[in-house]
Amino acid sequence: MTTTRRSSGARSRSPVALVLALLAACLLLPSSAEAQSLMNAGGLGLLSDPLDARSRALGSVGIGLEGWYMLGTDPSAAAGLNLPSVTGTFQPSSSRVDGGARAGGTRFPMLGVSYPFGRHVFVVQFGSFLDQEWEVRTERTLNISGQEVDAVDRFESVGGIGQARLGWATRVSEDLAIGLNVGSYTGAMERRFVRQLDPDVVGSGVEPFLNQGRWRASGLTVAAGATWQPSSVVRVAASLEQAGDLTLDPVAPTPGPEKSYPMPMTLRAGGTVTLASDLRFSTGLSRADWSGVDEALGGDAARGVAWGYGAGIEWVGSTILGRTAPIRLGYRHQDLPFHFQGNPATETAFSAGLSANLADTETMPVARIEYSLERGSRDAAAFSEEYWRSTLSIRLAGG
Repeated sequence: MTTTRRSSGARSRSPVALVLALLAACLLLPSSAEAQSLMNAGGLGLLSDPLDARSRALGSVGIGLEGWYMLGTDPSAAAGLNLPSVTGTFQPSSSRVDGGARAGGTRFPMLGVSYPFGRHVFVVQFGSFLDQEWEVRTERTLNISGQEVDAVDRFESVGGIGQARLGWATRVSEDLAIGLNVGSYTGAMERRFVRQLDPDVVGSGVEPFLNQGRWRASGLTVAAGATWQPSSVVRVAASLEQAGDLTLDPVAPTPGPEKSYPMPMTLRAGGTVTLASDLRFSTGLSRADWSGVDEALGGDAARGVAWGYGAGIEWVGSTILGRTAPIRLGYRHQDLPFHFQGNPATETAFSAGLSANLADTETMPVARIEYSLERGSRDAAAFSEEYWRSTLSIRLAGG
């Protein structure tokens, strides 16, 4: 991230090289290619949780899974990462709206790096938050100096808002871990309006009309959490994230003042129960109050409390080429924070996935690849959008 036994030093050199290569590749890749959903146009965008493939496959809200891992939504979950590690996630998707319209794109929702120091683990993470990529085209006929001219109007939004986090986690005891992260909103949003007149009527020398603006995101967040394992078969976790105002600052020459939007306090709780030696059940719940954002947007743009919940089953008895390859099934429901065409929106998905350990030490995997596939829908009154979303995560660790 061989069934032949080697020294621990020999095992770690290859994963470390892969760690550096993956980190460099992820930093060079763009965050998004095109609109993944038409619902991106609602409010401040489409909520994009920074989850990895394992969380997606299990229908998780991002907390309380078995083992140790990096997720910004679960600050204490990194406490047991006793080797330097990196996690990167790649996520293509495609959607189809009733009536045949299609959208699709690729994003990189999560990148994390951890480093242990004594009994403490320090983490740097970059994750997605609000996706704002969308485009709408309208054909119309204009009257220009008494002559009718066909025109194509194109409204575009490019960019998105993410979060950069610095975190710390530690194991207070064998059965209790705590964690904390602080972060800042990152990214920018650009809006464009382009009008193209029919060149057969106005001539090829008439340039399209363009009006655009760009805004940069800023603001602070803080999250704290704890993981408790009271027995060998039960693991529970909870986190509380308090987000400050999301501020959008106009970038010159864009006119106008900066605008601030109150972000919600989000509570997450979840856990995993071992049902048998090779079978686990996980579930989770989240709550976020977006009513303050609704007021800032002028009312009737966002819902009040948005709930999310999900559950999944993980069977760890399967193998690929002699190595453990867990199989996962899950379901997730999420209230989307912003209305679409004046109606509250929800997202539901069924998911499946698997993973494979490519290399490991006596105590933990040092190279793991994970994959999930989701079949879901987003609904707002009569509007319905179905989608396929695949997620690929690579986890690597080394000395």
